[in-house]
Amino acid sequence: MYEVISNSLKELEQGKNIVLATVVNTKGSTPQKIGSKLLVRDDGSTVGTLGGGCVEGDIWFESKSMLEENSDSETRFREYTLNQELAEQEGLVCGGTMYFLLDKIIPENQNIEHLRSLQNSLNGKDSGKSILTLVNSQNKDLSIGIKKTFDFENTNEIFNDELINETEDIENTISNRTSKCIKLKDGNEWYVEIYTTPATLLICGGGHIANSLAPIAHKLNFNVWITDDRKEFANSNRFPHAERIVNDLPENALKSLPVTENTYIIIATRGHRYDLVATQAAVQTKAKYVGIVGSMRKAILIFEDLLKNGIPEEKIRAIRSPVGLDLRGRSPDEIAVSIIAEMLMIKEGGTGLPMAMPEKVWSKIISKINNSLSESKI
Repeated sequence: MYEVISNSLKELEQGKNIVLATVVNTKGSTPQKIGSKLLVRDDGSTVGTLGGGCVEGDIWFESKSMLEENSDSETRFREYTLNQELAEQEGLVCGGTMYFLLDKIIPENQNIEHLRSLQNSLNGKDSGKSILTLVNSQNKDLSIGIKKTFDFENTNEIFNDELINETEDIENTISNRTSKCIKLKDGNEWYVEIYTTPATLLICGGGHIANSLAPIAHKLNFNVWITDDRKEFANSNRFPHAERIVNDLPENALKSLPVTENTYIIIATRGHRYDLVATQAAVQTKAKYVGIVGSMRKAILIFEDLLKNGIPEEKIRAIRSPVGLDLRGRSPDEIAVSIIAEMLMIKEGGTGLPMAMPEKVWSKIISKINNSLSESKI
């Protein structure tokens, strides 16, 4: 998203019109998820993707048409069904419905400042923003594309907005830092979009597992922070992608660093004593996720010590230890994969279960083919 927003801002600052196309909702199997964006420049070039193929091609064509029209800012809402006929023509394997918002944006000061503020949110220069865009309404007096912007620090403003008469689902969506389409009882449908800094992975300990975990997390758009009091283990040569490296004891580092609800903490220090103090400090932060590398026996010992030290049981139960999904990995790289898999599961709201074809779907496939073969013999 950052690349799309920053390039959009650059175009507007140069006095050029743009169209931002966004996937605001999906049903069934689709090539891209909610929040995916495509910037279409005035010359037809693009940044981002909506999944490619004919879907993206059609959206690009309409976006280009919008840019060629001599009109001011404009918003369009489009529904695109990937039916079986289309799939056969285009070689698609998806069979769902995608809903798009196409925003034509002209280089006015208010639009430039708006995109600049979104870029600041993505850079972590403020607490973040939520933007509510009206994508569907039964009220003819309301225009599709109406936008409401709220700072994370002032979400109470949502209560006072006359167009938004239900706030619970919207508040939950903002709290979970997810983008989502929400239909209210009055028939108005709002696309809630979140702009905030990428999640941060804070690794306590600069050993082998940290060395394997950091580059994977960086590729997955996590900000990576490393803390270890040993400079020979925590330095820019070992961790070239780390945005912050703190050479201090874990309990001190965790108190000094700005840990938020969007921070994931992995405890992987050089010994039980350091793991214990790091974990005790970590569970008292706002971190979304705290995991300890080690065996079940190690986890039991740390949990017992935390209980003795007066840490509430609910905080201890939230700790992931042994950390990661059960992949039976043993090497640092394999353990790192299992850890990052669990982090993504939490971050994206997944289940961690295999996505292999379920038996009931297999039964339908076999039945369909058998029926087809029987009919062809008649």
